[in-house]
Amino acid sequence: MLVKYVKNVWYAAGFPSELEGDFLARTICGKPVLLYRMSSGTVVALEDRCPHRFVPLSMGRRIGDAIQCGYHGLAFGPSGQCLENPNHKDAAGRADICVASYPVIERYRTLWIWMGDPALADPETIPDFGFLDDPAFRAPTGYSHIKGNYQLVVDNLLDLSHVHYLHPGVHEGSDFASFRNEVKQEGDQVWSMLWRPHYHLSPARQKEWGLDAEDVEGQGHSRWILPSTVAIYTAFWKHGSSIENGVKVPSAHLLTPETEYTTHYLWATARNHDLDDDAYTARQVKAVKNIFETQDAPMIEAQQKAMGAGTDIIKARSAILKADAAGILARRLISRRLRAEGSADLATAAE
Repeated sequence: MLVKYVKNVWYAAGFPSELEGDFLARTICGKPVLLYRMSSGTVVALEDRCPHRFVPLSMGRRIGDAIQCGYHGLAFGPSGQCLENPNHKDAAGRADICVASYPVIERYRTLWIWMGDPALADPETIPDFGFLDDPAFRAPTGYSHIKGNYQLVVDNLLDLSHVHYLHPGVHEGSDFASFRNEVKQEGDQVWSMLWRPHYHLSPARQKEWGLDAEDVEGQGHSRWILPSTVAIYTAFWKHGSSIENGVKVPSAHLLTPETEYTTHYLWATARNHDLDDDAYTARQVKAVKNIFETQDAPMIEAQQKAMGAGTDIIKARSAILKADAAGILARRLISRRLRAEGSADLATAAE
């Protein structure tokens, strides 16, 4: 059985700000999903596909806490059950007229959705992104759409050596050869830890971050959690001091497969300085979005185009470099989980 997506995990479906309208329509793991917030404040996720003529429910309208199909007026409640059928009153409540309802949890200023077996949806397994709602940080968010498989984006984030070539000026003045990388696995997590000794801070960065030193210590530790969330813990501090007294810029990279060849990229870049500076926040969001969409995305999309229908760089016999260690390990863990879920699905179907 060919399984393209890990299902029994939490994916980032969106940010709460995206629910300011009546609803949000988004394809996740190849499935059309409609999300909305009820009057009680609870978030609901329904299959965005009417069972009558298969049109998107998102082409309809909100009626209180229900969604009415815009084609024939069938209305579906938060459980996915049909609540109203204007054409046949006795059809309301029929078990065969319903849509799937997916578990949703709002945590870390993010909407997390479970696309697999609802009985296995344990909120305690939601990836930890505590810095997103930590008052010690300000963490503006953003969204980018990538025309490439999500694992290609994971490869990009776990191999920060690309920064020196794809993002000119970011590490200007620093010696990449002096950086030290260490990769380790902890269950379904992979860490790619990067230490940056004698990191060069430009005068502009010194002023921006309040670090009165050109030569500082730095780190850029990436934590991947199966299958597609990455946190990068970036920090810089003066020699002789410690990270606790330094500038911390942790970032969240929440990658959700839209289809096999497209990815929802929900991101946030936090900081522990200038928390009340709205102009700084606006510049930060603009700069991050520009980097992702004009530098990373074109490269990943070109890679996907070159790979055609393929998404697995291992099967494609890519040349493997030392910096690829974390990404290769993550890919192997994903493959193992996909095989396990595929085997479980086959066993269930045979019962």
